[in-house]
Amino acid sequence: MALEIDQAHHITETVQHSFALFFNIVLLYLIKSYSTFGVKLYKYLLTIDALLDLSLAALALGGDGYLILTLNGFFAGHSPALDSLLYTMFLFIMHTNILWIPVQFIYRYRLLCKDDSQSIRINVLIVVATAAYSLLALFIIAWVCEYREELQPFGQNVFRLNKWPQHKNGRHQFVFGCLVTEIRGIPYMILWAITATASIFIVVWCERKIARHFRQLGRPTHDTTQKMHKEFHRALLAMAICPLITATIPVYYFIFCFIFQLSIGWLSAMVTSMLSLITVFNPLTTVICFRCYRQNAIRLLTCGTLCRNVVKPTSSLEMTPASLELSLPSEPQQASGGSLNQHDGAEVDQNTIRPMALE
Repeated sequence: MALEIDQAHHITETVQHSFALFFNIVLLYLIKSYSTFGVKLYKYLLTIDALLDLSLAALALGGDGYLILTLNGFFAGHSPALDSLLYTMFLFIMHTNILWIPVQFIYRYRLLCKDDSQSIRINVLIVVATAAYSLLALFIIAWVCEYREELQPFGQNVFRLNKWPQHKNGRHQFVFGCLVTEIRGIPYMILWAITATASIFIVVWCERKIARHFRQLGRPTHDTTQKMHKEFHRALLAMAICPLITATIPVYYFIFCFIFQLSIGWLSAMVTSMLSLITVFNPLTTVICFRCYRQNAIRLLTCGTLCRNVVKPTSSLEMTPASLELSLPSEPQQASGGSLNQHDGAEVDQNTIRPMALE
C-alpha cells in the first residue's frame, strides 16, 4: 500500500507539472503575440503569474519529476548545500505564487478605483509590505531547511509509512511533503496558513470595492471596456479560488492533525498534488476566460496558423471593390461596330458594368 502511494504520487506530480510546463509556455506565447488593447492593461500581471508557474513546474521536473526532487532526485547526495538551495527555491516560489494572488486584486483595485493623490504612497507601501513579508517567508523557509541531513534517511521512503520512526504512543511521525513538522516545520505551516487566509480577505475586500465603484459609475460608455473588465474579473476569481482553497483547507486540517496527534495518511500526497494543480489551472483559466487568447489557442492547437495565408473563397455579396476589379471580364477588343462587350450572348454596355457591380 505504501509503495502504491509513492508510485501514484510520482506519476501524478510528473503528469501535472508536465502539463503545467506546456500550458504556461503556450500562455506566454499568446500573451506576447495576441494581447488586445484591453488585455494589455493586465499583460504584466498575467506574464508574472505564468513565469511563476513555469518556474515551479521546471524546478519540480528538474530532478526525479515531483515535489521531493532534492531528496531522491538527480541532485540528491551530490551536494547538501545545493539540495537545500533548490528546495528553498521551490518552497519560496510556491509561497510567492500564493502571495501574488492578492497583489493582482490590489493592482486591479488601484487601476479602477485609485486616488491619484495617494497613488505613489500606497504603491510604495504595497511594495515594501510585500518585500518584507517575502523576506520573512524566505528566512523561515531557510530555517526549516537548515538541517537537511535530518531528512536524508527518509529520501527513498518519504511516503512509506511503515518505515518511518514511531512515537511512544505508536503513531507515525508527521510529515508534510518532505518537511518534518516537528518544531522546525510548524512556523512555515503557520506562515502558509496566514498567507492564504489574508489573501482570501484581500480578494473579498477588493471585489466589494470594485463592485461598489461600478455601481456608482453606472454602465460604461464603451461596451468593449465593459467586456474586457468582465473577462479579467472572471479570470482573476477563477485563478484565486483554486490556489486559496487548496492552500487553506488542507493546511488547517494538517495543523489540527498535528496538534491532536492524528495520523495524516494520504493527506501529504493529496496536498502536494492539489498544490501542483495550481500551475495547471492558472494558464487554462486565463486562456478560457479571455476571448482573444481562447480563439488563438484553438487555432494554434488545431494547426490553424499553418493555414493562415490560404485565401478563402468569398461569396459575391462579400466581394470587395479590389476583388471586383479582378473578377470583371477582360476588356473587349475594339470592334468595327463600336465598343460592345459580349457576355453570355447578350450585348451589354461597358459603362454600366462597373457601377452595377460595385453596388
